[in-house]
Formats: sequence, C-alpha cells, structure tokens
Amino acid sequence: MKINSKSLSNLCSLHSVVGDTLSAIKQIKQLLDKSHVESKITDYGLLVFGNLQNPKTLVSAHIDEVGFHIVRKNDDNTFLINNAGLIEPVMLNNSTVYVQTAKGKVAGMIYPKKELGDNKPDHFSEIFLDVIDHQKINIGDFGSYQREFYENGNKIIATGLDNKISVELILELILEYPQLLKTTMFALVTEEETTYDCIAGIADMYKPQYGIVLDMLPVNQISNHKVEILPEIGKGPSILMSMHKYFLHPIIREKLFKLTTPYQKVVVDINFPPEPQLLQRNGVTKGINVLLPMLGWHNRTYSMNKNDYAQMKKLVVELIKIFK
Repeated sequence: MKINSKSLSNLCSLHSVVGDTLSAIKQIKQLLDKSHVESKITDYGLLVFGNLQNPKTLVSAHIDEVGFHIVRKNDDNTFLINNAGLIEPVMLNNSTVYVQTAKGKVAGMIYPKKELGDNKPDHFSEIFLDVIDHQKINIGDFGSYQREFYENGNKIIATGLDNKISVELILELILEYPQLLKTTMFALVTEEETTYDCIAGIADMYKPQYGIVLDMLPVNQISNHKVEILPEIGKGPSILMSMHKYFLHPIIREKLFKLTTPYQKVVVDINFPPEPQLLQRNGVTKGINVLLPMLGWHNRTYSMNKNDYAQMKKLVVELIKIFK
C-alpha cells in the first residue's frame, strides 16, 4: 500500500491543462503499454482500460488541471492570458508558471498591472504574463503553475496533485491487483475542471452498475456562509454524501455498512454537479466520490498525508469488492 513517490512526481510533471490533455493521455498510455496493460484512447481523447465489455464497476480519475491559455501578445512582448478551467485571476497573480509550447516548456511569471495598485485582480485583463523567451510562445498555447515536489516520511507537498494523485492510485491498483483488469473498467477523463465532464459519455457508452470517482479535496477552503462538512488530514479518505443537487445513492449508502475501512463523511456546498451525478444521468450507473483530503488552494501546491493515501487505496479495493 506504500505510495510510489517517483511515479507520482513524474505524473505531476506532466502538462495536462484542461483543453490540452492529449499529450499527457498518450504518455500514460505508453506507461500502460510498458506494463503490458491493454488500453485505448477513445475518439474523444479519453483513456480507458480493463474490462470494457461488461464492466460492473468503473473507477475513474480526471487528468486535467486548471491553468491558462495565451490570448494576445502585447506590444512589450508580454501576454494577455485567460482562464483554462475554474480558476480566477487572483489565483494566478504573482505566480511562477510555465507555458507548454511546440518547442517545450517556457518559464514565466504572472504580474498585476501597475494601475491595479495593492488591489487584488478581479479580471484577467488586470494581469499579464512575462516569459523568458517570448519568441517561442504562440497564441493558443496553454500553461499552468511551475512544478514543485517535496516529501518526507509521511507527507508530500507538490504541484499537480489535483488530480495526479488519483491517477497514481489507479496505476498502483492495477499493478498490485492485476485481476481487477478482468472485472473492472478504468478511465482517465479530461474535463472535470470545466464542470462539463466527459465522464457522462463514458457512463452512457459502457453503462457500468457503479462508478467510483477518485479525486482530492482541499480542506481549508470553507467559507462562513456555506453549510459544509469537510474532512481532516490524517484521519483517512472521505466519501461525498451530498453536493449541490447530488445525494449519495441509497443503494450505495446501504452497501457502505459492509465497509471495514474507516472513512470521513463530506458535505460540500458548491453550485455545480459533481462527477458522480454526471455518471448517474444514464439512469443505470450509481456514482460515488472518494476524496483524499489535502491542504492547498485550487491546483496550486498541495500538501497530503501518505497514510491517508494508503487508506484511500484500501477503501477503493473494498468498494470494488462490495460492488461485485
């Protein structure tokens, strides 16, 4: 159940900003090929593997992350940018970033315009990107936060953990429990950060009875006016009980009584549908969100507990077992 930190670090370094995920999908497919795991990239650019004929359970993780894309080159060779995914300009302001170009990654920095003063930016027109080599940048290129990865005996602090941590968990699952490839379907999806998630298309196409959606959850972003229950770091993984108009399906709630792996119950007050609700639109699949608690701010650098990860992997294995 020990985490493969080297593998996770490599995954976190992959460029996979929403809207520009195909290169990361192809690189993960190559990893599966080396492990002799048969997989395919769908017509929509998603990666699926395992039992694709009659899967009882789907285990999925989104590979996309938030970032920005290049909109215009300014007269002083800086750039106007706009969001890629659910990210606000204040989250990118004064951040060290990179741009993925046809000639590789180019380092840069995002600054506020001088007329903004000490005020926080509310619009992308109030910030700009400066890069080390402007000649390599093209309109439409994507970028995100510069990568960092640190760890000790029980902690990892890294950029890109949303949601490379769940991708790593899936890769470790199929290596440690190869028999799952015969009974369970796995999918890496690409549009979670836009809230228009293509996971619904996977559910429509394959119609599994159950869908286990893996993700992380920041535990320090609660606001005073919201009614929420967030998990604590160091107390294991969590299961989403409700969010927006989603409620954990009663058939799944009944099955959770069979679990021996402890978990935390989560209620999130955000006004858009979570991935399990999108899975359930086909009227067949019943979805559940298993979440790893972390410290951090939306896809910047996160802090996680390795023991929580080990317990999350154990919980996912047990869920697949009780969903048989």
